Amino acid sequence: MNTLLRTLQDLSPAMLRAVAENNHVSLASNVPRAMADELAAVLVDPAHLASVVASLSSEACDALAHLVQEDGRMTTAAFERRYGEIRSFGPGRLERERPQRNPATTSETLWYLGLIYRTFAETPEGLTEFLGIPTEVIPLLPQLQSPVGSFRLSAVSGPASMAALPLPDTLLHDVCSLLCLVQAGEVRTAGQGEATNWRITSLYALGELMLQPVEAAHFLDPRSPGNVSALAFALVADMGWLRVAGGVVRLHAEPVHQWLLLSRPEQRRRLMEAWRASTSWNDLCRTPVLSCEETGSWGNDPAATRTRLLPLLASLDNMTWYTTADFVAAAKEHAPDFQRPDGDYNTWYLRRRDDSIFLRGFERWDEVEGELLRWLLVGPLSWLGVVQTGLDERGAALFRLTEDGARWLAEEAAPASDTAGQLVVLPDFTLEIPADAPLIDRFRVARFTTWEPVVRQPALLFRYRITQTGLRRAARQGITAERVLIYLQEQCGEALPGNVAAALAGWKM
Repeated sequence: MNTLLRTLQDLSPAMLRAVAENNHVSLASNVPRAMADELAAVLVDPAHLASVVASLSSEACDALAHLVQEDGRMTTAAFERRYGEIRSFGPGRLERERPQRNPATTSETLWYLGLIYRTFAETPEGLTEFLGIPTEVIPLLPQLQSPVGSFRLSAVSGPASMAALPLPDTLLHDVCSLLCLVQAGEVRTAGQGEATNWRITSLYALGELMLQPVEAAHFLDPRSPGNVSALAFALVADMGWLRVAGGVVRLHAEPVHQWLLLSRPEQRRRLMEAWRASTSWNDLCRTPVLSCEETGSWGNDPAATRTRLLPLLASLDNMTWYTTADFVAAAKEHAPDFQRPDGDYNTWYLRRRDDSIFLRGFERWDEVEGELLRWLLVGPLSWLGVVQTGLDERGAALFRLTEDGARWLAEEAAPASDTAGQLVVLPDFTLEIPADAPLIDRFRVARFTTWEPVVRQPALLFRYRITQTGLRRAARQGITAERVLIYLQEQCGEALPGNVAAALAGWKM
């Protein structure tokens, strides 16, 4: 931020006289530099500042306090949106019309008192204009009560039916399913740098294993509405777990194996971190009702948006239910520019997917930022296990932080493992793996079986069947029937059906 003297030196003589008039200062000189020196001496006098602040309206005091709370400056767009525009006057018009005598807005009141000034600074979004308080004036201001309180929501009762809550660990299981499919060699690419092609049979298998159905390959298109399968693929790619060999997508075995061996909380955390840092997954452009148009040179920064948004979630109480509507309203009040820190709502080319009209201006905030927030809660944040969502008795959307989500947001260590389930082998050669079994078991079993639809009731089960097709696929990867038998004996012991053991012992390629 600039010093007061430097700020005054940049003003025209007409503006210096306007500021002097509103501060009841009679300037002895008409030389701009001397005029600036005279004004600076008055504006850093604590008694004078106290008198000026005491004469301000409550809204002007709020505006000044808001700037102090924001470390002395805000983007011009954000400040003027809240406290009114500062009209542009050239020196001649300023002398003729004397707007300082009747400021049109709260912003103009502070402007003609010399308490705020314009400056430009480089930001990740480019060169941005700010309104701020001169550096040495801030500590001299009398105590001001901030008009913007802390980010807080009122707790509400939980969902009407806990049984209706979404399945837990959706993304975790779907990442595992995707790894199984890639390991089986079912995912191909059209060419270097081109979108991944999925065989119809591959999509069918993916749909059988995923907790949310996959209907078409377009889910990989970054302009398509977001779903858990697309997010799983994006994060697996971001973490460097995929490689292409001969047009077939393969796994980098070592990092995949390391992740599969982690505790369940650590596996969740790795995915949470990958999502927080991802630039390839664009939450805004994946919001189901929105479409990002590739027009002009605009672009959003999804990783920076998450960095500004996640502290709002971190400030909430763990395992306490809140309404989504309250969260969106509080974000609009306390951090409306979490996605556009430059405060410019006119340059992005966004529209609803069912409409051709671009959503421009802050008045469309609820249709863009609001929709993004609502979708993040029921989409990525829920799939990742950061929040749990539900509906109250009137159908209003609710959410709460999970234990793992609260720990991650607070940068606390992940808890100990919470996996306890064990695979079961049935006499009809079916294998059942409960949702709370280690993911490494699902990955290993998928290598020598064919995959059956997920069973959701009464408890989530992944089902596989030992077949000739599965055993032949395993054999091509160097996994013999003997190794399969040894693995199942280690997992099941005497519970392994005798007919299954005998069939594996006698199986020939």
